[in-house]
Amino acid sequence: MDMNDFQELYASESREHLDILNDALLTLENDPENMEMINECFRAAHTLKGMAGTMGFERVSRLSHAMENILDLLRDGQIEVNTEVINLLFKAVDTLELLSNNPDEVENLEGLITELKSFLETENREADASEKEVTSSNSSEEVDFELRDDELEIISANSGDPMIIKVRLENDCVFKSLRADMVFESLEEYGELIKANPAIDKIRKEELGDKFQILFLTIEKEETIAKALNNISEIEEIQITLIDEIEQLTASSQQEEKENNLDELEDKKVNEDKSKNSTNVKSLSKRLKANSTIRVDVERLDSLMNLVAELVIKRTQVESVGESYNLDELNKKLKPLSKVTSELQNSVMEMRMVPISLVFNRFPRLVRDLAQDLDKDINLVIEGEETELDRTIIDEIGDPLVHMVRNAIGHGIEDPKERERLGKDREGLIKLSAFHEGNNVVIQIQDDGQGIDPELIKNKAIEKGVANLSELESMSEEEIIMLIFAAGFSTNEQVNDVSGRGVGMDVVKNKIESLSGSVDIESEVGKGSTFTMKLPLTLSIIQGFLINVADQKYVIPLESIQEIVDVNPDDIKTIRQEEVIHRRGSVIPLISLHDKLNKEEPDEDKQEISTVIVEVGNDYYGLMADSIIGQQEVVIKRINDLSGDLERIAGGAILGDGSIALIINVEEITTS
Repeated sequence: MDMNDFQELYASESREHLDILNDALLTLENDPENMEMINECFRAAHTLKGMAGTMGFERVSRLSHAMENILDLLRDGQIEVNTEVINLLFKAVDTLELLSNNPDEVENLEGLITELKSFLETENREADASEKEVTSSNSSEEVDFELRDDELEIISANSGDPMIIKVRLENDCVFKSLRADMVFESLEEYGELIKANPAIDKIRKEELGDKFQILFLTIEKEETIAKALNNISEIEEIQITLIDEIEQLTASSQQEEKENNLDELEDKKVNEDKSKNSTNVKSLSKRLKANSTIRVDVERLDSLMNLVAELVIKRTQVESVGESYNLDELNKKLKPLSKVTSELQNSVMEMRMVPISLVFNRFPRLVRDLAQDLDKDINLVIEGEETELDRTIIDEIGDPLVHMVRNAIGHGIEDPKERERLGKDREGLIKLSAFHEGNNVVIQIQDDGQGIDPELIKNKAIEKGVANLSELESMSEEEIIMLIFAAGFSTNEQVNDVSGRGVGMDVVKNKIESLSGSVDIESEVGKGSTFTMKLPLTLSIIQGFLINVADQKYVIPLESIQEIVDVNPDDIKTIRQEEVIHRRGSVIPLISLHDKLNKEEPDEDKQEISTVIVEVGNDYYGLMADSIIGQQEVVIKRINDLSGDLERIAGGAILGDGSIALIINVEEITTS
């Protein structure tokens, strides 16, 4: 069997168990008496050991086993949960994660295993706490086998001593029949297997509980057999009983009837075990999905999405032909096709949607470690982790969120003594939340720290050369605070592992804007700050309005548009050298797309100017175009290495007539 075929499944499964370990250890640190979490950690470590052993990953198996020994002592109450043991277990989890991702990066594995074993020795415990209990006896106890005459003849005709081997599997053993098969195969190297209870065919059909027995004939000593069986994972206990006299294995004329009764009892027990096991699995972790789900390779989803995108383009092209030549019959036939295409597109989009918990789950551990490093008390609150985003965005948003959370802890939250002096709780609050807002997802990072002081930002901006005094005087407080996103800007006086190097927040803004998103800050000195990111649900296919600017087609994403109006030039006013219009009691700045996109202004004066009102943050702007073509579904194509002329473009789209339309980055157009 080629184990490489199972590598991907192993990686996925091990990732789940590592996540369970991380979460359970975090809970255990705050609730040291929580036996459920200790058991969950033990089960996860034990499963990782078994999986690694099956795959032949000896380094993972040994490290998992060393972890399992410590967890077993915690489970038995022989050692107590404290910071030392939690830190040591976290260190082992981090190393296991490295081993699963890039084994070459792990250098001091033996040192860590030695450290784990030394911890046990310091506690005066046995280094191997999970050694299976093996007992042997020369006993005349009642034997659970009654043999037929032909089976007795086999024993009489062969050399060797009969023995009963009783095997008890661990409660959380998943593949019981597989473990039983491994026992059978191991025994066949040392003698002859006469009979099993339950019967071997039933065991291989998973019709067994946690125990089974084997009648075995061998010339080997019981110590040899015990040693061989000890190498098999997920076996709780092995008991070997030597049979002194053949009469103990008496045949019975009513054997068949008894076997049938035994089968019925065993079937009943199996059903009860399966029911109990099912309940345990469901309660084990909310991460585990129902059996009705399947794993799909990400590349296959991407390929399917690309095919659907091409289908949308071709459909649009055919629709364009029908409209151009007034082909009524064709247009009529295309309507159901459009419906099916849209449903297919929506289905694929839904398959690509994944909960943001995939990103949020990393933060409890990150916050815990960072708070410990900075000697701060932090309470992390997570809300809306079930909110879904396109997988592409999920893959990209992790690093920006890490930067912002680290920034909130390093810059925002004061140390406990300072918080007490200010009349605050010693424990600072970091709140990470997500929710849907129209066709967008909003992610907020909120802290109750010291807030952002605009005066401090102004002084640092001048010191760093980010802005001069005259520029700062014309800025609002909100605009000054946004300078923290400037490249090379930092308010820390000293460089440390968290901040002060002037990198991070500019990367955050660039990454979010590359995802067609926006970021905003609300802050109050002494009260705290809230960073708000707004991101599109998907980056693949969007609804947009086609506009025309200087004979070039552009797309404005529909989620940014509030309304489309025709503006009379006489209604345009000038305030502070800026053209504006009054609309429903609000003053809306006008932006010439000719100017922003470096296009020549038209010579003729228009009686009405086509204007798209867009919302950016809490502000409204009017984007003036030559004409509005109409709403259309477009497939986004990424444009790499954008030049200065294209910095306000979020991507491209292929239209039905084969022409290219550029997608406007509304955030960049309105703020730059």
